[in-house]
Amino acid sequence: DQKDWFYGAVQHAEETGLMDGVSEDAFAPEGTTTRAQLVTVLYRAVGSPTMTITTNFEDLDVGAYYYSAVVWANFHGIVNGTSDTTFSPNDFITREQLAAILHRYARAYGGDLSHTGDLSAFTDQNLVSEYAREAMTWAVDKGILTGVGSSTLAPQGKATRAQVVVMLHRYLAG
Repeated sequence: DQKDWFYGAVQHAEETGLMDGVSEDAFAPEGTTTRAQLVTVLYRAVGSPTMTITTNFEDLDVGAYYYSAVVWANFHGIVNGTSDTTFSPNDFITREQLAAILHRYARAYGGDLSHTGDLSAFTDQNLVSEYAREAMTWAVDKGILTGVGSSTLAPQGKATRAQVVVMLHRYLAG
């Protein structure tokens, strides 16, 4: 529906081939996004470069749609594993993980990492993990991430497909 807050971002993502619907006529905005799906979208945004290296993550299927994307993202410091040997491709992405990955993506590709302010306007700012604090502050300052309400960030909440596509659109179009 064109009145939905995420409509323009979904339309742009589909037109550019960054993110597809779950079927020809459904996007599933409230669905979740996995770690593998997110890095695949970012990989597409840079033109899906050919990767000739491998990775030490043992939980990746070499023939999977996401394999080259994970190798690319790990090589460029955009994603880390959930351990030294695991990536956990099917784990759902949280809002703070999404902000951290976008922040690292910006760093790897020369984006503006400057930011001002802090997270004090959000009552749940103490729930932001230490590793994600700078990224969350950056994402809020740049308007990439907004609260789920007027005063909450829900950093540990699973990022819905609508939230992912909107945050990506705000970053990439910014």
